Amino acid sequence: MPRVWDRANQMPPGREFEAYHFTDTVAQPVYYHSHPHYEIYFYIQGHSRIIVEGLDLIPTRGDVLIYPPGIMHRNIHVDTELPYERFYFFARPEFLHAISAPDYDIPGTIAQMTENNQYYFHVSEVDLRTLIAQTDEVIEQSENTSPEARLMNRSQMTCLLVRALTMMSNQAVMPQSEHSRRMSEVIAYINQHVTQPLSLDDLAAAFFSSKYVLVREFKQYTGISIHQYLMIRRIQIAQDDMRLGIKPKDACVRCGFTDYSSFYRAFKARVGVSPEQFRSSL
Repeated sequence: MPRVWDRANQMPPGREFEAYHFTDTVAQPVYYHSHPHYEIYFYIQGHSRIIVEGLDLIPTRGDVLIYPPGIMHRNIHVDTELPYERFYFFARPEFLHAISAPDYDIPGTIAQMTENNQYYFHVSEVDLRTLIAQTDEVIEQSENTSPEARLMNRSQMTCLLVRALTMMSNQAVMPQSEHSRRMSEVIAYINQHVTQPLSLDDLAAAFFSSKYVLVREFKQYTGISIHQYLMIRRIQIAQDDMRLGIKPKDACVRCGFTDYSSFYRAFKARVGVSPEQFRSSL
């Protein structure tokens, strides 16, 4: 039986990267969300649905999902009678830039692999077993906090990431089966108009639907409301703007808020600090 790693399902503060390997039957509900870091997710067994940027996928053993920063995704564990096993890596953009080489830019490689909303890949059974063993080794070695162990673990994680990306790039791109085309189109429409005034009436009219039906379907599909999704997207845009040096009040307007007080409250609720504190921390 594979080892089960009981670790927090999040990126610990101060860490450049993290690896996880979980097996369970009663998985915690995961709502539509994104990270400020990269995630590479490998599906081993179970019965799940994965929603990524409006694409509705049914993964099988050896399937891989790449989530760059800001990409919205959700995993739904459908059958609680089956063990749900997966492993995945988190890596901060700064770490990937630091371990890249002049002739092998890791963030650039990922950008090429995921262009045109392509986030779905596959690895062979042999490659999957190799990656599982290496991931377990990285997880086990991370318990040793000595300076030399941390340096060795960093090197192991570098090799693991590069090997995984190479294995994926050598496999044919997986077809994307869209089981909920309507919600895919709704999410794409919101993304296109996220910085503009967008009411439920406007959205319902665009899709010839009752706004009450649309609200219910969206919540069932993503686990969050349309309003929550809009706020998440707008705050992401504001964060990206401030990383480029744009002032909070200008970022407020650029991401679609009509007044700064609403922006301030939404930003602090989402990020945990005020826009000014976030910009200062950069």
